[in-house]
Amino acid sequence: MEHSTAENSSTASSPLTGPGLAMGSMISSQLGIAFAVPLMVAHGSFGISALRLGFAALFCLAWVRPNFRRFDSRQWVAALALGAAMAMMTMCFFTAARLIPMGPAITIDFLGPLGVAVIALRGWPRLILPLTAAFGVLAVSHGSHGRLLDTAGILFALAAACGWAGYIVLMRHVGRLFSAQEGLCLSLLAATALALPAACFLEPPVDWLGQLPAVAGLAVLSPLLPFALEMAAMRRMEMGTFSIIMSLEPVFGAVFGFIILGQALSLIQVGGVLVVMAASAGAVVLPIVMRSVPQPRMDTPAIDLAYLEQQSNRPAKCTLSGE
Repeated sequence: MEHSTAENSSTASSPLTGPGLAMGSMISSQLGIAFAVPLMVAHGSFGISALRLGFAALFCLAWVRPNFRRFDSRQWVAALALGAAMAMMTMCFFTAARLIPMGPAITIDFLGPLGVAVIALRGWPRLILPLTAAFGVLAVSHGSHGRLLDTAGILFALAAACGWAGYIVLMRHVGRLFSAQEGLCLSLLAATALALPAACFLEPPVDWLGQLPAVAGLAVLSPLLPFALEMAAMRRMEMGTFSIIMSLEPVFGAVFGFIILGQALSLIQVGGVLVVMAASAGAVVLPIVMRSVPQPRMDTPAIDLAYLEQQSNRPAKCTLSGE
């Protein structure tokens, strides 16, 4: 069976379409997280996160209406893998955002995309950039009074970073195997199938039904709309450009955390956010710069070639020792 792939729409759309979609994804995602934090504090993060994935899957299913019978095993496996990454990323990050401020949570979470970019590097950037990001994460992990933020929150943010790394790799792969938003729909269904049992095991489903209207509205802001916008953006942009733009997400997290939740960051934490952003952008820009540096030419001048050819045509002169 031939897999239907998305047409390259970069020629048919404005050069600003891809960046605009990526920016919309970040704004929607961070707004959804900020509005959900009070709900998760009151009713638990695992259950609310799993329900959000479930509503996102239902909305996407009603919108896309995929024909499940025409998908082959390779497509199902890819969608299941992406769904697992989505479930891990979503549940771990929302739990981290409940335990620590949004700015530090998204900054630590951003180690996932940075790790994906660093793997492709060679030479000194492969060592320097992770160390730079580590200093940034160390800075944001300390609160305004110099005390380390909640350890569990930091660990959940690191787990979310692993999920985000897998999501980036698998999202592009799924985008090639499916047309339109069918891959997103199947992946959200897989994420829900994995997240709901895990949430019921980790948190008793108390008062979940009473929160369904609020959760349904938040599911549109995050994760449904960000996932759809990111997949559309990746169809129109190079991965490097997409990564640079997405490095702004910690800023949106810090801004919305301050405006909506009153989560102020210290100057050291703001500096840590900027350091991680710089490391992420550098992981994309440095390989491009290094490839563009002209290498020294090893060509032999034409006059030397002519001279060597002339010398090779002369008869060899033998000399005897003692002459």
